[in-house]
Amino acid sequence: MTLSAGSRFRGNAPARRLLAVALLVVALTASPGATPGDLDPTFGSSGKYLSTAYGLSMFGPSVAVQPNGVIVAAGKHFTGLDDDFAVLQLNPSGGLVSMSTAAFASNKNEDAKSVVVLPDGRFLVGGEGNAGGYAQHGVIRFMADGTVDDSFGNDGRASIDFGRLSHIHAMALQADGKLVVVGESYGGTNSARLAMARLKTDGTLDTTFGTAGLVQTSYGETTSTHAVVIAPDGSITVGGYVGESINGDASACFVARYRATGTADTSFGSNGVTIVAVGSGHKNYCHSLARQDDGMVVLAGSIVRNRIGDFMMMRFTTSGGLDPSFDGDGIVSTTFPGRAPISSEANAVLLLPDGKLVLGGQADGQFALARYSSSGALDPAFGTGGLMSFAFGRGVDDQIKSLALQPDGKIVAAGFTRDGSHFNLAVARLLRD
Repeated sequence: MTLSAGSRFRGNAPARRLLAVALLVVALTASPGATPGDLDPTFGSSGKYLSTAYGLSMFGPSVAVQPNGVIVAAGKHFTGLDDDFAVLQLNPSGGLVSMSTAAFASNKNEDAKSVVVLPDGRFLVGGEGNAGGYAQHGVIRFMADGTVDDSFGNDGRASIDFGRLSHIHAMALQADGKLVVVGESYGGTNSARLAMARLKTDGTLDTTFGTAGLVQTSYGETTSTHAVVIAPDGSITVGGYVGESINGDASACFVARYRATGTADTSFGSNGVTIVAVGSGHKNYCHSLARQDDGMVVLAGSIVRNRIGDFMMMRFTTSGGLDPSFDGDGIVSTTFPGRAPISSEANAVLLLPDGKLVLGGQADGQFALARYSSSGALDPAFGTGGLMSFAFGRGVDDQIKSLALQPDGKIVAAGFTRDGSHFNLAVARLLRD
């Protein structure tokens, strides 16, 4: 089945009415010997959901959980000439509730990269739109049932023009309901800048933020910004990596803090930013941030040596320095075991209520996760020695791109699996302690 922009498919309503009974049955029959990190057999097919319904390809880089327990995965519906935002909803047992596509313009390549759920169940999806005839920051708001919310922006869509090509990588919701979006903008020198903006609740640009609502900053020849978190005081922390050119290799990871007004917080790091290069001549890629209750932030990604990557994360104090109580020097790297050499990369970090940290990504072409104590040590109670990996299909190109925590403590991991030239959205759920 192929869906066009704005099209929609809904799951079976009577089946959804049986959800409470089904959940009770599986709860009573769950295996008592299960280990934290094991796939949840009550979800989808043996803990997994694989979407092939689009008939072509769907790439899913972001996941969140609505207040009613419905899982929302957002990504890209590939057609080759007219790629659109794609949204898929699953009920708590891993059954399909709905799937839909939406676009800013026809016959353009558009891509959803981040989803944020509102307290009332509506959700915002951000990425690369094409409303102005070229790539721009784009946000679409959806109702709780997955239909576009036309009361937001222009027919449910908000486009942010930085005067140059741009796209969103991540979003975060303020306490007042305003939305901070971060990503990249590209100039004529083929270099990327941090590109950040703030939207009001109606989808219009908040011109009190930054310069006329926009912030653009460079921390290197190219600055790739992939993550954002917001503190209770309104300060904004962003993270990513810097490199020599947009097509070149990453050289270091960075974390930067801004005041609620969009100006750099110069009390953090060196004039508002800390840049860390791990290893001599190694490549560093950082994609995800988590903020602890004590104000420290964890930046997660990968360190690559001779084309072989390892999971990596760094913890920063509130002043922007590496936290020495975190594995001794503020930096943790993890190699997955297996046939040598195993290459892995972490794309997402999730902070658990007890202070433990979970990284998700890929190892040897499979979904891979690692759980750590609050001090950065691998947690042996999770998986095997703190690590676990599994294949969705052939296990050649499976990758977690996003993690979310359910209210019951179970972890939802979303990403993709590749079958030949086709990408399929893949979602898994893991058991809790």
